[in-house]
Amino acid sequence: MWNIIKDNNRHRYIGFVIKSSKENPQFKKADIINEVRTQCNHLFNKGFSDMGLYVIRFNGEKGIVKCNHVEKENTIKLLNSIEKISSYKVNIQTVGTSGTIKSLLRKHMAD
Repeated sequence: MWNIIKDNNRHRYIGFVIKSSKENPQFKKADIINEVRTQCNHLFNKGFSDMGLYVIRFNGEKGIVKCNHVEKENTIKLLNSIEKISSYKVNIQTVGTSGTIKSLLRKHMAD
């Protein structure tokens, strides 16, 4: 049997959707990463990598963030606390959490 858990770190994948005051929100992945890094340091006094955060996918409106399994709740709080990206007011809503990207897409992010 294959051991897919590397270094005993399990991950969670959190899907999110950005609602914006901007008419046609097309934020860049770098914008999201910068804001998540800032909020991470501000809210939890931890670094981006300490929580195991990584933006897996982002298409301008929907995205997926990977985090360590023990940081799942903090990551959800972090995403929900973001109010501004690139000087535009935003509301980030998490849509689901899963242990794999495939099941997150199938269960929570299917259009």
